[in-house]
Amino acid sequence: MTVEELREAGNPYWVDVLPAGEFLGLDDKTILHAGPPIEFGCMCAGHKRSMVNACLFEGWAKTEDEATMLLGRGEVKCESACDYATDGSGYGIITKSVPLLIVEDRDYGSRAGLFPAEGRFGGGFCGWGVYSAEIAANLAWMRDTLFAELMSVLKDAGGFPMKDLFSEARRMGDELHSCQKAIDALFTRAIIPYAIKCGNAADLLEYFAMTSRFTHNFGQAASRALLLGLERKGARGFLTAAGGNGVEYGIKVAGSDKWYVAPAPMIEGPYLVPDAKRENQLPWLGDSSITECRGWGGRIRAVNPGVSGGIVINGGMMDINGGWMGAGSTRMPQACIDKAKEDGHELQLA
Repeated sequence: MTVEELREAGNPYWVDVLPAGEFLGLDDKTILHAGPPIEFGCMCAGHKRSMVNACLFEGWAKTEDEATMLLGRGEVKCESACDYATDGSGYGIITKSVPLLIVEDRDYGSRAGLFPAEGRFGGGFCGWGVYSAEIAANLAWMRDTLFAELMSVLKDAGGFPMKDLFSEARRMGDELHSCQKAIDALFTRAIIPYAIKCGNAADLLEYFAMTSRFTHNFGQAASRALLLGLERKGARGFLTAAGGNGVEYGIKVAGSDKWYVAPAPMIEGPYLVPDAKRENQLPWLGDSSITECRGWGGRIRAVNPGVSGGIVINGGMMDINGGWMGAGSTRMPQACIDKAKEDGHELQLA
């Protein structure tokens, strides 16, 4: 399947919100993270901090020192999100209690889930690996209360269709990775008839109207569901996962569970928060290149016009001290693709 065909393929519906433990079958004391597999001791400082915060979030440890000991002894497993039916946006922290937006591709009968944007907390726990009592309470509220009644409405309606929204947003100029003004507005308008049937309509509409780029998470789940469905149907020649852990960048290819890795590249782009510095920027961190795997993002338009050639990928720039610094673009490491081709994979990447 060509990139152009992938870009138009699939028929995604939002069908549910479920805890990650239930949807992914996560074992207790398991943390999913962005990028290819990496041992705790080899992680960048931000990812190590995120693993510690995940232990606190789930109550596996009461202190940071206790969490670090559990992780160091291997009593808590750290696994790649893209080895499951999900992906890790930002730091990509997913544990059993994290809510996932479940997207079903009706053309291929496949499902994938991704955590929601965390409203007023931005990347919060899942995207930025930050923990506080307020952030934990907010995630529980989103999982158990915010979306609960809406899910009943959507199930009665047969799900919330998104294909036309994504297509219209591309016609309006979105590339559906870093540029998402149109899809946010289109989604918010389309969800109103469903939301006003809910007792907490005001909370729902405030969330959709005030949460910047919340559709980023839906787009990633839709992309992952499409690619997994195509792979199960026997299609080959495309990437099913791509992302970095702040140390290495890796890809997976349809028909194989193997990761092909290379050093994670730096993203080039403007810093959009005060006092951001180049020396504090992490190499690529996050699995949001799943959107490029299906022909969106930098495959449509690079954020930075100075980056071209190869597969251009757009993404967020992350601070070594935690949080988001800005957005830009870079090239997917050619070494990952070369290694896959050396293994006999015939990739259609033009």
